Amino acid sequence: MHCPNCGSKNKEDAQFCENCGTRLVKTENDVASSAKISQIPSSAQTKGSEANKPSSVLVVLGYIFALLGGLIGIIIGVYLYSKDNHEAKTHGRNILIIAAIIIVLSVLVGGLVGSMMVSDVYDTSSSSSDLSSSDYPSSSSSSGPISVVISYSGEWSGAIADSSGTRSIEGTGDKTINLGNVDGAIAANAQKRDSSSETLTISLKQNGKTLEKESTSSDYGFVQVSTYID
Repeated sequence: MHCPNCGSKNKEDAQFCENCGTRLVKTENDVASSAKISQIPSSAQTKGSEANKPSSVLVVLGYIFALLGGLIGIIIGVYLYSKDNHEAKTHGRNILIIAAIIIVLSVLVGGLVGSMMVSDVYDTSSSSSDLSSSDYPSSSSSSGPISVVISYSGEWSGAIADSSGTRSIEGTGDKTINLGNVDGAIAANAQKRDSSSETLTISLKQNGKTLEKESTSSDYGFVQVSTYID
């Protein structure tokens, strides 16, 4: 504050001039200057908040991609949540929640569809268990135990039908199932439990000799072999 008498500069809260002792009174210019200075931080804060305000187009795109279960929706959600703005954080959190829910629902639906496919295969196997010997390719009448051999590195399931009835089978990796000395119609099938492109092979063997053999490399591929033993 400057003294109106001698022009000396004094402290802002001084009531008398330190040089000449004149009583000091704040002028309109001093009040306006103080008010202007006090408003600077508030103005800067407002500008900073406006700079972090999210784009409405970006928010809309974030919700759209989140509903589609896409990775882009998650990226937009993380970006908005990292902003120093309450509105941006709220939209970012909502987008991330929606994307997570859609992804979980997609996984659950995919598992349900896979289970239904396997169930249909079991039903088909059961309905074919009463086929007569004319429905199976004939094989040599040499005696000896029969075995079903499954060759696959992943998880699989299927069924076996012979004179004793129909039963389900399942496993992971290669497996040999001994049926013993059986005669009449024999059938076996297997299906992949995953979408691998690796080959699944099923065969009927007797005394080390392959009677029937089938393979598939399709996603959730299904194969079946059958024969008739005199």
